[in-house]
Amino acid sequence: MIDPVTTRIWIYRAAFLGLCFMVLFLRLLPLGDGADPLPGPDLMLCLTFAWLVRRPEFVPALLIVAVFLLADFLFMRPPALKTIVVLIAAEFLRGQVHRIRDTAFTFEFMLVAATILAVVTGERLLHALTFTGQPPLGGAVLAALFTILAYPAVVLFSNVLFGVKKVTLGEAELLGHRL
Repeated sequence: MIDPVTTRIWIYRAAFLGLCFMVLFLRLLPLGDGADPLPGPDLMLCLTFAWLVRRPEFVPALLIVAVFLLADFLFMRPPALKTIVVLIAAEFLRGQVHRIRDTAFTFEFMLVAATILAVVTGERLLHALTFTGQPPLGGAVLAALFTILAYPAVVLFSNVLFGVKKVTLGEAELLGHRL
């Protein structure tokens, strides 16, 4: 018989995968005239970080790699370039989960905002090292800013609609997390 905790983890992993597929699908739709002056937020990055900070067991590293590698292929970006940077940032945040479990949202927001800026910087650095084409710096900074500003809305969305909340002390003991 399957443990209810394991079943719940797999259901949330499937929900995360479904949400990422929905974001990818919506970004691939040919909406508008194509002359969008402002870049949109990276909702997949926000969703990954929001779920990772709250429930790291719902977002394993292999799932992050699969989703972002698929996004690299679909959006015709250099394969695995953004995936590597996002994976490193996600594992950094995973290591900080025990520190931010009992802190206020402002500290979490500042940490995630700094991590998003690090992702953009790391991605630009890897583009420069591999001599691949880069988007303009202004567009990358605006996209990072909009992603940072979208993070609280994604956290609220995840909390209200999916019930993805921070791990409590009792749940941490049950799941075997570091205290």
